[in-house]
Amino acid sequence: MAKKILEKETKKQTSKVVPAKKAKEKKAKKANIFSRFFQYLKDVRSEMGKVRWPNKKEMLLYSGATLGFIVIFALFFTLNDVVISALKQLVR
Repeated sequence: MAKKILEKETKKQTSKVVPAKKAKEKKAKKANIFSRFFQYLKDVRSEMGKVRWPNKKEMLLYSGATLGFIVIFALFFTLNDVVISALKQLVR
C-alpha cells in the first residue's frame, strides 16, 4: 500500500518537473544561431583545455609504432597478392 502511494507521489513530482524542463528546452531551441555558435566555440575552447597532449618522447614512440604497423600490413598484403597471383597462374 505504501509502495503505491510512494509511486503516485513520485509520478506527481516528475510531472511537475517535466514542463519546466520542456520550457527551458524550447527557449534554448529558439536561441538565435549566432548565440548557439558562440556557445559552441566556448565549449570547444573549454574542452581543448582538458586535452593532455603527448610530449616529444611519446610522440616519437607513437609515430614509430604507427610506421611499424604500416610496414607489417604492407608486407602482409603484398605477400597475399603474390600468393593469390601464383595460384591464379596455376589454375590457368
